Amino acid sequence: MLPLLVILNVLMQLFDGVATYVGWEQHGELNPLLRLGFEHLGVLTTLTTAKLTAIILVLSLARLPRPTLAIYGLTLTFSVYTALSFVPWSVRLLN
Repeated sequence: MLPLLVILNVLMQLFDGVATYVGWEQHGELNPLLRLGFEHLGVLTTLTTAKLTAIILVLSLARLPRPTLAIYGLTLTFSVYTALSFVPWSVRLLN
């Protein structure tokens, strides 16, 4: 279960990065930290840094000494990214 959740979370981070890159110019970015980064560092640098950081955090969470806690955490992050990134970006980009 844990390896599957790691893979799903990493894939979700990659999807979020690509979808944000493709859609931000037309639809904007709601995350104020990313918007600030876009203005000061550029879109590609900001998204690469944010997504690599998120992936490192996913991998760190997976290495917790208590696998049950890691499973709960990764399930939560996957659920949140599905609801707040995958669904909204999918709707925006497919319309």
